[in-house]
Amino acid sequence: MNLKKILFGSVLLGGLAFGGFKVYSSMACCSSTAATSGCTPSNCRGAKTKFGEAKVISELRLDLIDLKADMEKSKNPSFDSKWYDIHGIIGDSDSESLEIIVKEVQKIEKAFEEKLNHESGNFELPENKAKQITYLTERIEGLKKQLS
Repeated sequence: MNLKKILFGSVLLGGLAFGGFKVYSSMACCSSTAATSGCTPSNCRGAKTKFGEAKVISELRLDLIDLKADMEKSKNPSFDSKWYDIHGIIGDSDSESLEIIVKEVQKIEKAFEEKLNHESGNFELPENKAKQITYLTERIEGLKKQLS
């Protein structure tokens, strides 16, 4: 019985040590990308890559979902579920996802205008994708502040 416990404990410790080493080595790789070129592309991609663009759009989507969750929890004012529904907000491509996020932000701003007499101002989306992300992030943050 004790032998089983010892074997199980040693296997568990060995697994934890191996997992910790893998996490440490992947973190060390990404933190040293400026100094070395030895990183694998899956661990150390820059923001100017397609992966970086997708990551930024995913973060923007998470901000939108966070705003919708705040709207769902809000009691004063209370919002209809159609305003904070999160189904269908992921597109098949980065461009489609960005278009969906734009439409969702515009829809939410309309709800805020109805419920809070909020003046969103003209929605003037820049042509540059990086500026679009910044613009949408600022709009979402402004809406979050209205609920606080």
